Amino acid sequence: MSISDEIKQSLTEQFDHAQVPEEVDRRVRQSFIQFHEKKENKNMKKTIIALSIAAAVLIPTGAYSLSSSYFAKDQAGINGIVDSGVKRAVSEGLSVPIDRKITDQGITIHFKEVYVEDTKVLIHYRIEKSDGSLVPWEFDTTGLQIISDGKKDGKQAENPTYQEPGAEGFSQLSFIGTGRKDHLAFRLTDAEGKEIDTGIADKDKPEGVIAFVTSGASLPQTLKLHVDIDRIGKTKGSWKGEISIDQSKAKQATEAAR
Repeated sequence: MSISDEIKQSLTEQFDHAQVPEEVDRRVRQSFIQFHEKKENKNMKKTIIALSIAAAVLIPTGAYSLSSSYFAKDQAGINGIVDSGVKRAVSEGLSVPIDRKITDQGITIHFKEVYVEDTKVLIHYRIEKSDGSLVPWEFDTTGLQIISDGKKDGKQAENPTYQEPGAEGFSQLSFIGTGRKDHLAFRLTDAEGKEIDTGIADKDKPEGVIAFVTSGASLPQTLKLHVDIDRIGKTKGSWKGEISIDQSKAKQATEAAR
């Protein structure tokens, strides 16, 4: 055995028989564990902090939380109008629940929730059967020169398109129909009944959002939604009415959405 090997063996035997005080052993082990926790969890702490912040954002702060408001859902998206500012505002309870219904032919247009900013109005609606379930997204194309029925694998994927006699291009068949010349089933007016100049978008499905957005001008203090519908899917009827728009949270929503 070499001198080097003898030294190693001697040292090993000494270490094997050495008695380390219990308190020293505990502190050494604790320091070792803490060192590795700091080393291995350095990146994890950032993730935990980020998750904590996200959790704080999701805490309900009003009658509507981020999860309960329809405007917080992905399906509420419409032309980029229901943006992150809207979602932030509704997470603070700054939308207003409503329960207004217009019924005909066993079909009800149910207005459920409204969100208002200084230049924007969003309204959540459902078109329901008598049992409260959504009416099917179906179209009656009888008598039309159909270009596309809008179906994929037998299911409705988009609105049908058709050719009008004597007209160039093609037209899209709406799900929510109106007999008005301007083809607007939904309009906003002020206290005097004057129509407000806004851009208008709607989902044109059994459930969705109706959106009104000005070009930057503030909305008047009194707003009414006018409904004028004569066809829903395959069913003809008359769904007409006026609904006052609650703007009590508009100022707060405008600030929160910035």
